[in-house]
Amino acid sequence: MSLELCLEAIRSAEEDPTASHLEHLSDLSASEIVDFASAWKTVTPDRKLPMLDRLVDMSQDRTELDFSAVFRRCLRDDEKGVRQRAIEGLWEHEERRLIVPLCDLLANDPSSSVRAAAAVALSKFSELAQQGKLLPKDGPVIEECLLAALQDEEEDMTVRRRALESAAALNSPKVNEYIHWAYASDDIALKGSALYAMGRTGDPHWLECLVKETKNSSPPLRFEAANACAQLEEEGAVPHLIPLMDDDDLQVQLSAIRAVGTIGGSLAKKALRRCIKEGDAAVEDAARESLEVVEAMEDVYRFNYLR
Repeated sequence: MSLELCLEAIRSAEEDPTASHLEHLSDLSASEIVDFASAWKTVTPDRKLPMLDRLVDMSQDRTELDFSAVFRRCLRDDEKGVRQRAIEGLWEHEERRLIVPLCDLLANDPSSSVRAAAAVALSKFSELAQQGKLLPKDGPVIEECLLAALQDEEEDMTVRRRALESAAALNSPKVNEYIHWAYASDDIALKGSALYAMGRTGDPHWLECLVKETKNSSPPLRFEAANACAQLEEEGAVPHLIPLMDDDDLQVQLSAIRAVGTIGGSLAKKALRRCIKEGDAAVEDAARESLEVVEAMEDVYRFNYLR
């Protein structure tokens, strides 16, 4: 079945394209994406999102399929839902040519949900920039874009929070100022973003704040604190995470168990073994998986030492 038949099925209002049709949208060339764009213009808004959902699902099930050209084209679609889904469809893609269109969407898209999705999508590029895996000029572009959204007091707060979370990996002085600003807020969601951002900086100087928040009365904040401790991987956090393994909130329990497993060490192993013996089914399964992670890492360290 050819691309031409696929485009005919897309144009048809009688029935939606099948998976065998849609797989021909993989790896489109520049000329083929022009043909796709022409056919896509004829599709009604209520049919576009289900088709994009199919493409996302197909790309997850079959790694050889690459619909990134289609998703990039849909970043300019008239429908905000299509633009947002296209951003999500590009989540696994790390081509630096996505930086500019994502920054443009964050700065200029009329939909706050699209702007927020663009901010989230930029998070992987801030990480790549911090790791030196992009061009030197890319990091400042990403930081400037995210900070512009973060500093805009008229911007939707969800967008500002996502911009903070994404910028955190850059661990710059200006970003850290905004982490302090968000952490001082009485808004639970904003403070939660601050804790999440602390973890993403990879900077252990935030550990004192995170340890304090493991005792917060708010379950969402205890949850974020545990997750952030996992990202910092500081053994000093383990004694403060162990009480959360018996937390009244199951999600907090599970996040603490995963964090302890990620950090590892003899105290972590002892606590995880206790959970396996005393926890309910969900806690027991999580503790067993985390213990396997700890033991696997110990095997790696032992092997490297013996070499």
